Amino acid sequence: MSEEIEYTDEQVVADIVASMDSVSICETVQAITEGDRTEDEVGDLFRNEGHLRIKMAKSKFVAGLSSAQKSKIDALSL
Repeated sequence: MSEEIEYTDEQVVADIVASMDSVSICETVQAITEGDRTEDEVGDLFRNEGHLRIKMAKSKFVAGLSSAQKSKIDALSL
């Protein structure tokens, strides 16, 4: 069975909420000069960027985003 078929509307909504948290973390850490980032911040950025890349590969997830949400994710230049 295709993963897209099993991906419910409820999961999309929950993933969008979680992804906006990831966007906030990425924006915060990206604003810090690379050399000034702590090891924890580097790890947080890596994990949250990865999370967003995975979600953005799901067409149903992308279709559920508002234009403002999509713009915020696109602005991260993942």
